[in-house]
Amino acid sequence: MSDDSPADSSATNRALTRRSLLTAAAGAGVASTAGCAGVSTPADVAEAASISGNVAYFRGPDQVGAESEIFLDARSRSQYRTEHVYGARHVSIDDLTPQTETDSGRVPDADALADRLGALGVTRDTDVVVYGSSVGSRVSRVVFVLEYLGHEGDVSVLNGGYEAWNGRVGVGSRSPPEATYEASPREELVVTRDWIADRLGSFNADGPGLLDVRSPEAYLGARKSQALVDTNDRHGHIPGAVDVHWTGNVESRMLAEPGTLAGLYFDSAGLSQQDRVAVYGQGNINPTHTWLVLRSLGAADVCLYDGGFSEWANVPADSRGRYPVETKTTTVVETSGSAGGGGDGGFSCTG
Repeated sequence: MSDDSPADSSATNRALTRRSLLTAAAGAGVASTAGCAGVSTPADVAEAASISGNVAYFRGPDQVGAESEIFLDARSRSQYRTEHVYGARHVSIDDLTPQTETDSGRVPDADALADRLGALGVTRDTDVVVYGSSVGSRVSRVVFVLEYLGHEGDVSVLNGGYEAWNGRVGVGSRSPPEATYEASPREELVVTRDWIADRLGSFNADGPGLLDVRSPEAYLGARKSQALVDTNDRHGHIPGAVDVHWTGNVESRMLAEPGTLAGLYFDSAGLSQQDRVAVYGQGNINPTHTWLVLRSLGAADVCLYDGGFSEWANVPADSRGRYPVETKTTTVVETSGSAGGGGDGGFSCTG
């Protein structure tokens, strides 16, 4: 069945029931989990906490749905086919991770990313609403790609994810009309391995901030830890990086209050809202979650090391030798975040 026809009324009633539960939860946007964690990000809490920044990324279900907006569903294809926002187009997270090799390191493949968005009928000035099972790193990767490609239309995130949606729903799949996405990459949003190598010794001191979003075990290269990735030649972290596991953004499967997050990053981790901050993970999906959080908290200059530790730890030696890796503690910020849940891939824990 195509979602050119709405799902039956029982599907709509299920959505209304979900919305009622969310409202009963004091507007917190409680969301189900699928994969790693379920997250919601109430913009009204951010406003009440007087946190500056782009809280307009996060919008409730009553604030989206204009005829000009295109919904992008970042959940698994099976979840999308079962039920989705009426008219939404499914975006595969694997389509938004391609990289290209440059002399200074890996960067996002702008041409491949633009082609994928064009295949979804998205142009540079399209108003886009992204949603997932909740607000996780699948969703934040879509937002990052749009921003990196120089998107000029509005980019919004459905607060609370699909579980918060109380409008019309569809089932099955659809083939949207293709468009041409004319990218104008914002190179300032990414850094390369050479950029990082040139600044070793200055991170989180008199230079920019460097933030590792992996688990403390991966950051420390803890022997025999399940957090270690077998394909890495070496384990540990980039020298000078501070570790704040990205799931620390989550409390009881909701995004922590902005005041708590501001304390986590700007007090405990010692980052500056004014200075440049580079974030990295094992790959290029999960760190975009912290990238989006920092931007939402008003950090002026947040960029992504898209190559990640998977590149840094495995690059062969060059004229300078191998890129250094540390296992000693620089700073590990303890968090109260949690991750869990089941499902079939509505969230990401792989990058």
